[in-house]
Formats: sequence, structure tokens, C-alpha cells
Amino acid sequence: MLNEELSTDMDRITQLQDAILDLLTITSTSIDYITKRTEFEQTSTKIPTTLQTPHAANRQEYKASIETFVQDIVRRSKDIKKLIESLPRRDDSSQRANRLSALQEELAQANEEYKDALAQSEELLLELQSALDQALGEDSPSVQIPTKLLSTTHIDIDDDQKQNQSQENQGEMAVEEDNTMVDP
Repeated sequence: MLNEELSTDMDRITQLQDAILDLLTITSTSIDYITKRTEFEQTSTKIPTTLQTPHAANRQEYKASIETFVQDIVRRSKDIKKLIESLPRRDDSSQRANRLSALQEELAQANEEYKDALAQSEELLLELQSALDQALGEDSPSVQIPTKLLSTTHIDIDDDQKQNQSQENQGEMAVEEDNTMVDP
């Protein structure tokens, strides 16, 4: 759930960034078009037209292009406004902080429960070893049960560390199994 919350916000921020880039591109393109494709008109007979534009658009095409640019800029601006409104508010961040604190507490509690269960399993293992020793007697072959469980293991959030630790623990148990001897 937390990952979904974060990815949604990041997606909104990325969308906002893309929308702003699009708006800047549209604005830049429209300014370039307006300055390079305009047809200069003489507004006064006293001031002669001195600048000619070789690729000037005709008046109707020019006005239609400007209207298209205006519509694109307005549409993109509205999109940006909607994206800004959909971003989380400051109140949302306090709710998230509370949620993270609650998750942290749950993790600490789960870790304590894990440690308690591990200690209990080590005690049961010692009891089992003792019961086996009594049941088999001193004349019988000694069966060694590995007394070291995963007591060095701790709960960690990082999956890579969990996987590496699991592989290390399996390797330790394999070594202990190889060292376990049954006397004839």
C-alpha cells in the first residue's frame, strides 16, 4: 500500500514535469512561428515597410495557427492546474508520517515476536537434545542436533540482505550437518 502511495505521487510529479515541458515547447514553438512566419504590414504611409519575410504565411493561415497555439497553451495550462490540484497536500504528509510511524512500530513488534519465538525454539531444541540423550542412554550412539539455530538472523527490510543471509544460514547448517557425527 505504501509503495502504491509513493508511486502514485511520483507519477503525478512526472506527469506535471512532462506537462510543463510540453507547455514550454508549445510556447517556444508558437513564438518562433509568430516571429518567423509573420507578414509585415504597413500601418502608416509615412513609415515604409523595410523588412520582408521570405516564408511568411498568408493572413488566414497565420491567424488559424495562432488560434491553434492559443488553444494548445490553454489546454496544457488547464492540465497543469489539474495535476497541481491532485498533488498531495501538507496534511497528507502528516498522515503519511503517522502511517510510517505505525508501520515502524509494527515492524519493531514483529521483530520482538520473532526474537521471542527464536529463543523459545532454541530452548525446545535443548530440551529435545536432552530427551534424546536420556532416551538413548550413555551406551547408545550420540546424536547431535545442531544447537545453533538462526539466532544471528534479524528481520531486515532489504530483500537482498535477507536472501544473502538466508544463503549464509543454509551454508552454516550444511557445515553443521557435515560435522554431526553418529558414533557406532
